[in-house]
Amino acid sequence: MQKTKLSPRRLSRSLAVQALYHFQTNKKSSSEIEDFLQSANEDLYMRANYELMHFLIDNGVSDFDKYINKYTPYSSRSVDEIQVVERSILVIAAIELEQNLSVPAPVIINEAIELAKLYGGEDSFKFVNGLIDKLANELRAVEMVNKR
Repeated sequence: MQKTKLSPRRLSRSLAVQALYHFQTNKKSSSEIEDFLQSANEDLYMRANYELMHFLIDNGVSDFDKYINKYTPYSSRSVDEIQVVERSILVIAAIELEQNLSVPAPVIINEAIELAKLYGGEDSFKFVNGLIDKLANELRAVEMVNKR
């Protein structure tokens, strides 16, 4: 995948995945993580939609457990059994489904699938898709029914 083809919003989500991965493995503050991201990926960081990226990272760091636990009723795996990168993607999608109502649920689901294909294991996108689809049907029931 060429960097130039990624939209600023996709770059934001991609950097947020990296940030939440970093958070889970290093337990730093959102500002420390953003500083790390900027120094490690300055070109991508500068082309990303900063407001979306900051929103996802800040909410993901401050309420990580709240958002990952939204998937508990839908997963046969415990949270600890879910891969770190998958947890990062699931949290980002949950934040957007709950708080970013200007973005349609199918777009959020598709973005998560693309991130899982990029960062996750071979069939990671299937697992991520299944869980996010179920959460979307709960959080945005009317929208999801209208999209079918």
